Amino acid sequence: MGSLKVKHKILTLAVFCGSIVYGGNAAIAGCSTTTHQILVREPVAQHISDKFTEHREWVAGTFLTEQILPALMLFTEQMTATAMQQTMSIGMFLDAKHQLETQRLLQTLQYEAHKDYQPSEDFCWFGTNVRSLAATEQKGRTNYYMLNRRQLARRLGEKNMGGATDADNDKYARWLQFLQHFCDPQDSNWADTRPNESGLASLCDPAPASPQYTNADIDYTSLIDAKKTISPSDGEGAMTFDFTSGTIINSTERAVTALQNNLYGHEIVHREQDRKLLAQDQYQYWNLAFRSVIAKRSVAENSYNAIVGLKSAGTPRSPRPPTGVGASVWSSLAPTADTTEFLGAILTELGVPPADINQMIGVEPSYYAQLELLAKKIYQNPDFYANLYDKPANVKRKSVALRAIELLVERAIYESQIRQEMVTSVLLSARLNTPFEEASKRLVPPTE
Repeated sequence: MGSLKVKHKILTLAVFCGSIVYGGNAAIAGCSTTTHQILVREPVAQHISDKFTEHREWVAGTFLTEQILPALMLFTEQMTATAMQQTMSIGMFLDAKHQLETQRLLQTLQYEAHKDYQPSEDFCWFGTNVRSLAATEQKGRTNYYMLNRRQLARRLGEKNMGGATDADNDKYARWLQFLQHFCDPQDSNWADTRPNESGLASLCDPAPASPQYTNADIDYTSLIDAKKTISPSDGEGAMTFDFTSGTIINSTERAVTALQNNLYGHEIVHREQDRKLLAQDQYQYWNLAFRSVIAKRSVAENSYNAIVGLKSAGTPRSPRPPTGVGASVWSSLAPTADTTEFLGAILTELGVPPADINQMIGVEPSYYAQLELLAKKIYQNPDFYANLYDKPANVKRKSVALRAIELLVERAIYESQIRQEMVTSVLLSARLNTPFEEASKRLVPPTE
């Protein structure tokens, strides 16, 4: 307190001196301006410095350590906890989002799998009806090759053929065949008033064994062209054309070969020359000309053989189950139902009576008959177009199946065009043979 009183007095004196000075009578005051400034400034500056130091220590020490730092620590802890809670909430949202998206994706894939992997019944028709198509095609090609081989053997005079000895013997054998199997008593002005004296009754004795094959050796339309499968008019499967059966020739096969004889090679080339003369030049030329004629005729009748092969009997059933190991398993996987049963269902839905199916496609449908049903008849059923309103995957499957059938048809057309081009080229070559020979003679310079 003493120091404060002294400071107060000095301050008062300074103020008093100042007033005296400012009053204009400094001598009365007994003090000067310099003394006044020293006495006042030093204690005030010290006091301000001390107070600032105390304030700094309080701010940096007491206020900061006891108020600010604890509050900032609590604030930081609270913000950290809040941020962690918010981060966990965001993570939970992300987990839920991915979980729901994954579940939705799995459910979508499951739905698509159920939708796409449920083939329709219509698509199964294709798989069922083409089971025997490849085997039937191969069987038809075999008949095609065998028919060609048989005619070639006839022309070359191989053993056990009708014209093996000479050309007259070939005609004699064909005449006997005509009388026994193809002769129609009502031909050649037959009259019912004189049944045994008119027509060919005197020649057709005894009557042909199969009356339905009368004149079949000259009737291409009824025997081959008008039929999907070459077979009798009653549709009996045992009389179909099939050289691969291993049985004795039946009436249908006999009629097909007789028609082939009449159409191609009615006059077979004579082969009465002595074999020893073939060593001479003129006979060698004759033999080569003879083989040239056979080659041209072979090209001409190739189309006939191909058509007969396409319409020959197919495989009546699906592949037989093997014997031995795995036979029971194969039996459960490969049904043995008739091919006609499934192909006939297509015709049945089109309104064809079941009793007429065998007459239309045969008991053993040919490759031609099966291909026509798959490439033509199924489109005549309105249900085919109505069933296209199906799952997109099934529609694509049907599209692929139809494209495969289209390729089969295009392949058959292509092979037919190749045969036609070959026949045309051989015909053109034969027509130009004589002009070529005449032109060659004119090119030879005259001899002196």
